[in-house]
Amino acid sequence: MALVDYPDSESGDDSSPIVSAQPAQSASKIAVKRKHSASAKPTDALPPLPSAFHDLYATNARVSTSDNPSLHGGRKRTVPHVEGVWPSHVYLEWIPSQAESKALHSLIKHIKDCLELQNAKRVKKLAIPEIVPSLLSELGASLPLHVSLSRTLQIKTEDRENFLDTLRVSLRKSAVRAFNFEFQSLKWVPNAERNRWFLVLGIKRPEHDKLNGLLHACNKAAHDSGHPGLYTGGKGDGPMGGNNSDHGPKRRKVDEHEQRKQDYSEYLHVTIAWNLAEPDAEWMTVIENIDISKYIQSPEAAFDAVKVKIGNAVQSISLATRRAAQRGAVLGLG
Repeated sequence: MALVDYPDSESGDDSSPIVSAQPAQSASKIAVKRKHSASAKPTDALPPLPSAFHDLYATNARVSTSDNPSLHGGRKRTVPHVEGVWPSHVYLEWIPSQAESKALHSLIKHIKDCLELQNAKRVKKLAIPEIVPSLLSELGASLPLHVSLSRTLQIKTEDRENFLDTLRVSLRKSAVRAFNFEFQSLKWVPNAERNRWFLVLGIKRPEHDKLNGLLHACNKAAHDSGHPGLYTGGKGDGPMGGNNSDHGPKRRKVDEHEQRKQDYSEYLHVTIAWNLAEPDAEWMTVIENIDISKYIQSPEAAFDAVKVKIGNAVQSISLATRRAAQRGAVLGLG
C-alpha cells in the first residue's frame, strides 16, 4: 500500500495529500531505526547508476547550431553543422567508480602541482596550460570516459541504420569478447588541427590484442560505409598520434590487410583532461615521468560493449562474455 495517496482531479478543491494511517511505534523502536540510519554508509543508499542511464544523457542540449567557442570553453567546432547529417562516434565507455574518480582528480591535481613546482625552479618562467578535467559535467555530475574507435563520422539520416548493421556484422566477425584493461602511461596528444590538446592515459595492450581487434573491426565498418578510419592516415578530428615533423597528419593510405597487421596500441587511450594551448616540450617530459600506478592502474569495470553515438542517440552493441561464448559452443552456435 502506498504511504501517500494523492487525490484525483475530481476530488474537489482540497489538494492536500491523504497520508495512510501507520501502526504506532514505540519510542524504543524509533530510536533503534534512527541509530541504524545514522550508521548507514552513503554508498549503501546510493548505488551506482546503470551504464544505460548515461546513454540517455550522452550529449548536452544543443545551445546553437553555429560555431560559438564561448559556449564551449573556447573549443572550436571541427566540422560545421549540416542539416540532415549526424556527427557520430564509435567508442568504448568506462564509467569510473567513486574511488576511481577521486583518484583521477588527485592525479590531475598532482600534474598541476608538478608543473607549478617545476616552473618555480626556472629563472625564465614558461606558460603553463590551463588544464580542464573531463571528469565532470557543467553541473558537477560525474561523466563517463571513453576510448575512441572511430573519428567523428558524418552520417546522413538515411544511412544510419545501414551503418549500425554494418558495424554489428564487423564486430561479430571480430569475435572479440569482453575484457579488462589497465593503464600504463600518461601523455599529451593533439587533435588533427593541433588547436586542442588532451591529457590521456595510455592503455596497456590487452591479452589477445583485443583493442586492435575492435579498432580494425570499426575501421572496416567505417570504410565499407564510405567513411575514413581512425589512425589510418586520413584527416579528421579527435586525438591524433604519429604526426609528421611538419605538424600535419600522415596521409599514406593503408590497405585493409596491412591495417590488420598494424599495432595501434600506442594511440589507444582515455582522455582525462584537455587544454587549448600547446604545452611546452618540457611540460610533456614532466608528465610522462609521473608514475600513474600510485593513482590508478587497473579499473574495476571491463569493456563489455561498443557504444555508437549518432547525433544524440546512443546504441550499445554488446561484446560476448566468456560464459555466453561457452554456452554458444555447447549449443553448437560457436
